[in-house]
Amino acid sequence: HSLARGPNSARPITYLSAGVTVAGNYSVGGILMNEWMNDFIEKQKTIQGITLEKFCKTLKDELQNKMSSQEKKNGSLIHISGYVEVNNRSHPEFWFIRNIHGMDSQTGEYKNIDETFEISEDFWTRDCPASNLMEIFKDETVYSRQIYINGFTPGRIGYNVVSKKLDEFFGGIWEVGGWEFRQPKSLEDTERLVKLYMQVINDLFILSDYNAHYIGGGTQTHLIAQPPNIVDSC
Repeated sequence: HSLARGPNSARPITYLSAGVTVAGNYSVGGILMNEWMNDFIEKQKTIQGITLEKFCKTLKDELQNKMSSQEKKNGSLIHISGYVEVNNRSHPEFWFIRNIHGMDSQTGEYKNIDETFEISEDFWTRDCPASNLMEIFKDETVYSRQIYINGFTPGRIGYNVVSKKLDEFFGGIWEVGGWEFRQPKSLEDTERLVKLYMQVINDLFILSDYNAHYIGGGTQTHLIAQPPNIVDSC
């Protein structure tokens, strides 16, 4: 797992082997999101029997109850991912909390923003079994990963374009016979590529005429090492 997002919006949840990132509205009840989220994470740490699922569902309820109507109008998109242990075997989960319920198929802009938050787990119960992702991840000859990205539309679409082009570039270089360039072999290797891709988007927005620097600054990452008892399949 590697989480990355813009300034002051990525937070580790170390006691759950997880992390959270935020896009969209950046306050809850008038409190800046980074302060509010830090406090929420610390409070949940004291809850007996806390699990990743309980954490996420409580977060959804807290946002529903404590975010003002005006704050909800801006739209919120929150990602939480980490490892969960069941019957002595660990598997990854990705939880998505949002009050943005749609996307324009032509422009990519978000739509259907309202005051109701919804939550879903989109990796372990949906995307992983649909594409047999755990089997794919075990193939060390192929650079593979699962990416979930949200945020400012031009940056989000730009990232998808950049990542596709850079994937083609790196893949072509790694396949050249006789050369010793290689695909990532560690979490730290993957982090290096994540930061490189995000730096391209950062520079893209520096070279723009947007009134605000909607995307930019230092890239935040939170690395979560794969547990030794990881499951073999979805």
